[in-house]
Amino acid sequence: MGHPQDLMDTVHGMPPPYQPNSFRQSSDPTYGYPGYTNYNGASLYQTPPQQPGYLPSHHGQPLPPYMAPASVNHETRPVLQYQNQLPPRSSGVAVVIPSPQTQRTTSMPMMASQHKHNTPISSSAKSSALTRLSSQLPPVDYQLLLMSLAEDYLAAAYGQGSLKALVDREIDMRQYHKLVATGLSCLEVVLKRFKLQPQMEATVRLRYASVLYDETQNMREAEQTLSEGIKLCDRYRLFDLKYNMEHLLALVLFEGSPRASLKFLDGVIKNAEAYKHTAWVYGLRFLKVSLLLKLSSHQDILSALTHIRNISAIAEKSGDKAVLTVASTVEALIHLRGSSSAESIEQVQRALAVARSLQLDPQVARIPQVVVLTNIVDLSCSLQQCDPSQAVNKMQVMHASLESQSDSWHPDGTLLVPVQSQDSSKNPGGNGIVRKDSQGSLAIIFRWTPWEDVYVLGFLLSSIATAHKNTSDGLKSEQMLKEGIRRLD
Repeated sequence: MGHPQDLMDTVHGMPPPYQPNSFRQSSDPTYGYPGYTNYNGASLYQTPPQQPGYLPSHHGQPLPPYMAPASVNHETRPVLQYQNQLPPRSSGVAVVIPSPQTQRTTSMPMMASQHKHNTPISSSAKSSALTRLSSQLPPVDYQLLLMSLAEDYLAAAYGQGSLKALVDREIDMRQYHKLVATGLSCLEVVLKRFKLQPQMEATVRLRYASVLYDETQNMREAEQTLSEGIKLCDRYRLFDLKYNMEHLLALVLFEGSPRASLKFLDGVIKNAEAYKHTAWVYGLRFLKVSLLLKLSSHQDILSALTHIRNISAIAEKSGDKAVLTVASTVEALIHLRGSSSAESIEQVQRALAVARSLQLDPQVARIPQVVVLTNIVDLSCSLQQCDPSQAVNKMQVMHASLESQSDSWHPDGTLLVPVQSQDSSKNPGGNGIVRKDSQGSLAIIFRWTPWEDVYVLGFLLSSIATAHKNTSDGLKSEQMLKEGIRRLD
């Protein structure tokens, strides 16, 4: 391309005047003869020698013989043969030719952008960019990641349904075991591969041992994990985690040696009383009562009654009305289980009277499950006394309490018994036996029966209470039994 006037003459069919040095002095790489490329004003080839008979071609058209620039006559310059291929001049059409400056300014940014996108990035540049990006991201906390994964695996395992339903489906049972094993592996890696803070390590040890106790038969591993955790808590004075571990260790020891477990609990209870951790005194004594009732010998039942009365005395002295109500209800259950004699029934009614006298207390109103339990125990007393009329009346009271307390029942059946005493350790564990309830006060966690199972028990007791008039009452007793069986399925 040359000057705009030259371009205009070419378009109109007239050859432009020849300028010998114009293509050599220009810095635009688009200037020069057709078919040649010039860089920085210099020709790519030197002046070729004269060769007769050699006619180069351009786009399939033969070129004229070579002529030196000095011998060129502007008047006799031959016209290029592709001139005849141009369209004829039309007076009605205006042809606008852009200037070379405009083309350069518009084409250069485009060429730069093409160069930017087409130039390959070296591996060192990529690695440096990744290094800068990784330095800006926060570091990964693998301890927290593994603990979160463990909880997710365990939650997925527990979310598959009850163990009874899983046993019927063998494939789901294998999946359940895989999820639990993976969760345990994550916790084990955290304990063995990382240096944790004392409180975090104690928490992970407690969680790891509790899963071992609930889901496996590896009691030796659970015992060793808890023993090391108790030493750690003693060193750093983590009382609540220590009591939780000792509570779980007593359960682990009971699986192999019940008497050793009871003896171990005696020492733990003395230490809690010495430190005046009243909430934990309640929890540990309730644990020992439950373990003694599992042995079911007469001496063990008497020992359980002794611990229950000690709990009642401490609760009455400390003003813990909810704990006193629960202790009185459990005492009634122990008397009911021990014997069906008239003396035992009288002691049951005496303990129930103490529990019912406290039902209007604000602390007791927060645990409606205890009200249902007292009604169940009262109905069982009438059934043992073989008093049908009283049994029917107490059955109606029990059903009314079940219907009214269904919304306040916890899904897994746990109940939180509030403790007024605030002299426990400063930081109770979030998932321990003693924790803070929704109102910010200390509470003891009891594991009881879900509402659906209690409702099935109510159908069973109601069927027994109405069995004496089943035929005259439209087979009502049988219908209650069928409804209870249907709910179990």
